[in-house]
Amino acid sequence: WKMKQAAVLLVLAISIVVTRSFHLQPLRISKAFTASIVSQMSSSASSSNFLSISKCIERHSNDPNAIFIDGSWHLSSRDGRSEYEEGPRILNALFFDIDDVATKGHVKKLPHMMPPKNLFAEVMDELGVKPSSDIVLYGTEGCFSIPRAFYTLRAMGHPSDKVHMMGGSLKDWIDAGGPIETGPKISIKVEEMDLGVKNSDIQYDVAVDAQNVVNIEKVMSVVALGADNADSIIVDARSAGRFVGEAPEPRPGLRGGHMPGAFNVPFNTLLDEDNMSKYKPKEEMINIFKDAGVDVKTEKKIICTCGSGVTACSLTAALEECGRDPSKTFVYDGSWIDWAMEEGAPVVK
Repeated sequence: WKMKQAAVLLVLAISIVVTRSFHLQPLRISKAFTASIVSQMSSSASSSNFLSISKCIERHSNDPNAIFIDGSWHLSSRDGRSEYEEGPRILNALFFDIDDVATKGHVKKLPHMMPPKNLFAEVMDELGVKPSSDIVLYGTEGCFSIPRAFYTLRAMGHPSDKVHMMGGSLKDWIDAGGPIETGPKISIKVEEMDLGVKNSDIQYDVAVDAQNVVNIEKVMSVVALGADNADSIIVDARSAGRFVGEAPEPRPGLRGGHMPGAFNVPFNTLLDEDNMSKYKPKEEMINIFKDAGVDVKTEKKIICTCGSGVTACSLTAALEECGRDPSKTFVYDGSWIDWAMEEGAPVVK
């Protein structure tokens, strides 16, 4: 970033010298050009989607547009909603349920699929979230679902510079002295909402159909073309045992193995061993991807997959932290459940 800034300043300085030396007409730089340079500098200087605990506490205290949202979800007997409602929770925090704010009624009963845009907009209105809201997502200790909630909010249209993840868990927040509230609190449920609001009455007016999400047809085409000819590569976030079909799938009766040509980067290998709410340093993650055969800067699209579309988003978050343009990274929403249940979908072990 500093090099880019220095280069721009050098060009401006040279232009001034030349103009004065040769009595030329002053160099005219459009406001659009200047704004573009400033924007590039700003984005380069603050590329991380994670905020430290101290930054989060500061934002909670000083930013009137800040909204903290618990996005906890667990592939276990733990229930994120119940834990939120029982407390403790961050003071004034809301709850976002990736299973509830989702497309339902799928023939394969796929969980937490990206929601219809109108449903998403109505939920945002119900939560009191505006397009201008600065959202900070957080989770309880041991939770690995926050990147999925983060990906959902951005995919559905919330401005990317107004969604962040807390680099640490609720426990880290409490340990650092962040303000909390205790006692019961009811979270919103879609089934209890009065849905069907007219588009003209929706206040949250930036919702879109989910972006950077692919379906089984796209993944089928990538597999059919093969790694050399396809415009995309597939990266699987499941464990190595599940990837090769040696470890059982959490969902009974589901086939084991992986999609032909897929690469395997287990999501937990990218996380801090002592805190699943934090990622390893950038260079270490780049090497983890490289060792798995994945170039984070590849011009091909990267399609991330996992068991049901949750930890695939841990890969997308890591790739962006490694410097990858997020517009070139996608999530296979149905992931392995969708693929393994599809008759005729090829599986290798």
